[in-house]
Parts: sequence; structure tokens; C-alpha cells
Amino acid sequence: MAGLVIVQARPYLAAELSDALAAQGIEAIRADDGLDALRLIATCDPEVVVLELTLPPLDGWCVLAALANDGAVRRPEIVVRVSDHRHSERALRLGADVWAADDGQIVAATGRLVAAIAA
Repeated sequence: MAGLVIVQARPYLAAELSDALAAQGIEAIRADDGLDALRLIATCDPEVVVLELTLPPLDGWCVLAALANDGAVRRPEIVVRVSDHRHSERALRLGADVWAADDGQIVAATGRLVAAIAA
């Protein structure tokens, strides 16, 4: 597996998610914002991206749109965290593969994706 990228503006949440995934044997690279995420996706070719939608200066919505329009980059499986069901529908339309309402659901969904890709 080429890897997993966590895109999270809040360091404590990124650390918690990284630790929870590490406990499942999944290593992650961290991106602090949408611009860093697009750079890592292009250079690291990750299998899975856990994407926060509310990022400064380039938010997760823009990352989803950029990936949908960039035929040169292989689009990874994308897990997003949303607090409002309307946002989940929009995220799925823009190319997210899985949405979750909390960090526990994100860890579980990411673990399932990683296991399916590794199989």
C-alpha cells in the first residue's frame, strides 16, 4: 500500500487519529491544509485520504473538486468527516467514498478501506 494521508488542521485530532490507526497497524502521513494534501496526494500516491472539510486556506471541498478534475493524479479512496447529513451528500457527489460523523467512525471506515485494499 502506498500509504494513508490524514488532512487535519487541528494537530491534536490528527495525532489522535494517527494513534488510533497505528494501533491497527496503519501508518499515516499528515497534511496540515488542503494545499499540502494535494501535494502529498500527487507525490505519495496514497491509497486512502482522511479529509477534513473545513481547512484553511484551501478547504476539503476544494480538494475534492481538484481531485475530481485532475486526470493526471490517481484518485485515492477518500474518507470525510461531516457533522451534517446534507454535507455528506455533497461530499459523496464531489467524489468522497465514505463519510463519517465522528472520529471513531473514521477510524473504523479507514481500517475497512485499508484492509480491503491490502487484500
